[in-house]
Amino acid sequence: MKKIILSALIVLSTLTTISADELNKIEDFESLLNDVSEIATRKSLNVDYMPSVVTIIDAQTYMDAGIQNIGEALGMLPGIQTQTSSMGYATTTVRGLKTPNAYISDKIKVLIDGVAIHNEISGTSNFYMDFPMQLVDKIEVLRGPGSTVYGSGAFYGTVNVITKLGNSKKENQVFLGGGSYKYMTAGTNVYTTADNWTLFADGYYQQNEKRLNQPDQEQRTDEHMEDLSLGFRAVNGGFEFLTRLKQNTSGNFYSFEGELDPIPDHPKEHKNVYFFAEASYKIDLNDYKLETKAGFSHRESDIGANIDNVAAIANRFSVVGINVQEGFTTQEKIQEQNLELESILTFPEINSNDILVGVGIRNARVMQDDYYNSVENAITQNYTAITTSVNFGSFRYRPSKEPAFWANPTTQLLKANLSRTIGYGYLQDLISLHNDVDLFLGVRVDDYSDFGAKLSKRAGIVYRATDKTVLKLLYGSAFRAPTFTEAYSNGHINLRQSDENIKPEETNTYEAVWIYTPTLKHKFSLNLFYSELNNVIDLEEDESTPAGYKNYDNRSSQGLEFEYSYRTQLEHSLYFNASYIETNYEVPYEGGASALPEEQTGYIQSMPDISKLMLKAMYIYRPTNKLSFGTTWHYYSKTTPTEISWVDESSVEPVNIFDETLTYRFSSLSEMRVTVKNLFDADVRQPSYYYNISGGVQREGRNYMLSYVYRF
Repeated sequence: MKKIILSALIVLSTLTTISADELNKIEDFESLLNDVSEIATRKSLNVDYMPSVVTIIDAQTYMDAGIQNIGEALGMLPGIQTQTSSMGYATTTVRGLKTPNAYISDKIKVLIDGVAIHNEISGTSNFYMDFPMQLVDKIEVLRGPGSTVYGSGAFYGTVNVITKLGNSKKENQVFLGGGSYKYMTAGTNVYTTADNWTLFADGYYQQNEKRLNQPDQEQRTDEHMEDLSLGFRAVNGGFEFLTRLKQNTSGNFYSFEGELDPIPDHPKEHKNVYFFAEASYKIDLNDYKLETKAGFSHRESDIGANIDNVAAIANRFSVVGINVQEGFTTQEKIQEQNLELESILTFPEINSNDILVGVGIRNARVMQDDYYNSVENAITQNYTAITTSVNFGSFRYRPSKEPAFWANPTTQLLKANLSRTIGYGYLQDLISLHNDVDLFLGVRVDDYSDFGAKLSKRAGIVYRATDKTVLKLLYGSAFRAPTFTEAYSNGHINLRQSDENIKPEETNTYEAVWIYTPTLKHKFSLNLFYSELNNVIDLEEDESTPAGYKNYDNRSSQGLEFEYSYRTQLEHSLYFNASYIETNYEVPYEGGASALPEEQTGYIQSMPDISKLMLKAMYIYRPTNKLSFGTTWHYYSKTTPTEISWVDESSVEPVNIFDETLTYRFSSLSEMRVTVKNLFDADVRQPSYYYNISGGVQREGRNYMLSYVYRF
């Protein structure tokens, strides 16, 4: 079918006299070809024919609708809910699968221009969610398992952000912007040629002074931000070099104890830096194609947090006769390095078999690990006086509550000299059983030096029933390796204890997909999914046992995702989706040490903190080629409360959020865009950490964005 489309486009484009109707046909064919992706198979296929559930986000269209960054773009898709954690990080929940009370809970794989963003220490790529759409060409989003291609972490979903630099967009532009909370941004992407080289570069800087009032507490969050990135790409024939630096500094947001700004006189910040570089070379060997890639990444974080106020900590230590006036503060400095080598061999078509083989090896190593905790520091300096005090039994930080720290006082978050090496190999075959039937088979083995080998499998049948209808039946397994934090953390006061025997998370997902395209302007799709999860890594909440990580088995997720799109060449572009999700969650065991072994299990409830029903729409109206109006709508149903007995029940109420954007194009070279976010000033809330804030943390009311783009 893809070859038919390409051939038709070539024939149409070679006509010397083209009518208006024929021109529209060419544009419609081109729009179909824009929906080509490699995210599911590493082979270029139209997303309708992929053996996966894939949505392609066109950056220009989403900007016309007022979408500002990657996180907002992902939040427009079915089955995806983006929220803000207690640390101020964007968390992306796919199909209701999250760890409710972990402050880092992303379980998706993020790639930038095909380069995986690694984080073996904490397993999140949230620091890329604020990357601006002005530098993006498109975003490929695979919902469901992707481990047969991308290994660990491609668990609930995979996101490949393709920048204009990465997609060889020969465009020079600068952009400027500003908005509420003293937001400012500026950036550019440029290209040039020199001899046989094509060179691309981009960069941006943005900042704000966001602090949101919380009327219920008479406090405010600290969400100020300073963010920048620089990217460079050089291409010469089959050789390519790609590198990018991303740096973000942000405020403390709000603390783990529910007090938003516990020590206002000494504010803390979070700093994350990520640098990667990758060199690749492609060569044709007769009819075979070989690509070899060598990559390096360096990540560092300098995270400060104010946990509790000075008076509260002074009162707790006064019980044992110690004067502490510092409050509860922490500071952690972590550096991680990754080295990776991978080769991918694509075979020529053999008896309708399209085969691809890949092998690789990666080493992850902790380069720095420094940790300071004011409470722990006070305890170690006054250990004898505290433990011999007659009031030691009333001291909050006594050994029965924080056993990991008392057993091993340390100024490191992780065990010493941590590293892991991962060797992997994968094989996939796209088999044309018939002109209208494709079978996909994929398998991958990842061998970890610290916990052994994991097998990932994928199979799918794609049936083009008619020119208008496509049916898919899909199966995939995926895994997520325990992070260094989950497997090797030392355990500190207010931080979790690790378990070296913890197992990788696993999932088996089954999907049935129906796609109906009655005309080139209309498209409907319906996806039914069911996922079984094993060895889910979550928190141990039983107050009679050491607080830490453990594996849970009894979880599953099922639901449906519906999408509809309508587009004409000029006037109208409509996208609507609806999703309903029912995810099971095992409430952590709370029975106490005296419970019988068969009673020492949790019980099942619906996943807390997510909205089961989500409705989203994006409509762009272009009355002329200069002017457009963009509207987005989000509806989230009431979030499910937790049933942990010692936590106050708390839900976030349903909400409708509307954004409105006006874009005016002065010429083909320049445009201005004005966006009003949360147009009707809805009361938007998100769950607070351990539900310390009843009804959730209040988010932005009505706010504004203004941007200008000039191309040259």
